[in-house]
Amino acid sequence: MQNLKSLSIVGNGLVDEHLKEISEMKGLTLLDVSENKFGKEGAEKISGMVGLTTLNINDNYILDEGAKFIGTMKQLTLLKMKYCEIREEGARAISELKNLTFLNLHGNFIGDKGASYISEMVNLTHLNVGSTQLTAEGARHVSGLKNLKSLLIHTNQIGHQGAKWISTMKDLEGLTSLDVSGNSILDQGVQYLSEMSNLTHLDIGSNHVGVKGIESIIGMKGLISLNVSSNDLGSSGAKLISGMSNLTSLNISANRLLGEGAKFIGEMHNVTILVIRNNDIGDEGAKFICKMKQLKSLNAVYNRISSKGFESISEMKQLTSLDIGYNSIDSKGAKSVRKLKNLTSLNVRSNMIDDEGLKAIGQLKIPYLTTGYQQAKQSNN
Repeated sequence: MQNLKSLSIVGNGLVDEHLKEISEMKGLTLLDVSENKFGKEGAEKISGMVGLTTLNINDNYILDEGAKFIGTMKQLTLLKMKYCEIREEGARAISELKNLTFLNLHGNFIGDKGASYISEMVNLTHLNVGSTQLTAEGARHVSGLKNLKSLLIHTNQIGHQGAKWISTMKDLEGLTSLDVSGNSILDQGVQYLSEMSNLTHLDIGSNHVGVKGIESIIGMKGLISLNVSSNDLGSSGAKLISGMSNLTSLNISANRLLGEGAKFIGEMHNVTILVIRNNDIGDEGAKFICKMKQLKSLNAVYNRISSKGFESISEMKQLTSLDIGYNSIDSKGAKSVRKLKNLTSLNVRSNMIDDEGLKAIGQLKIPYLTTGYQQAKQSNN
């Protein structure tokens, strides 16, 4: 196997001693040994693989000691190390990898000091420092990276001041994707971010954003993908968002839209992917949503939709993916799914569909079908 270039052994319980044999495969350029159980000694063995340029060691017990070995692999251009339990010293070691363009440190404990080390990695184009215990100071450090195209800094504590630091990256033409969800940036923080006119993808979910914050982003004409889930928008916020005609993907879950808010969303004629779960839109809202004839993917979980509403949704014959779980659809209403000839993925779990109804759905040979608590990939043979 010396000529093998790529190897993936994910979630197989690999421990340190298993890495010895793998490390002898000198021809490898890509290695994925994520979700295993090795630590410092395994990291040391991997560090001797001088041909690797792409390495995924997510979800292992690397710690700072193991990160110091990984930090010697100067040839790496892509590194994934989420949930590896590294802290600021580990981040310091990783920052020595000056050739990296892609780095994922999600779910570690690097803090603001660790972010200061990462800010020295000037060739990075894609960075994920979500859930890494950053404050506004950490955001200040990260904002100094001038070659970023994608930044994920979600689920931290950067607040509106951190959002202000991030907004100083507004002149970076390459930075088009930003995720600052779960940071309590509030309306004020969103106002700062609205200056980033080059963005095409923006996630500001779970930030206590209201109508005032949405008013500031409706002028971001470059956005094609927007996540505003778990905020406080109501139907007034939905009305504002409905005017963002360039959007093709929208997640507006958990915003108290009700039927009135769904009416405005139903007027968005370019959206192809819609996540509107947990909004109590009911059958009235489903009727409005079904007017979105360009929609390909719909997630309407937890919306008090009955069979009547599902009959409306079943008129959307262009749908390829539908998640209508946790509603009130019965077996009679479920028969409407027969109209959806283009579906490749369907989730109807936790409705009121009896065994006979589920059996009827199963006969439709939808490739990915979830009717209970397990997902099954069906065969069309």
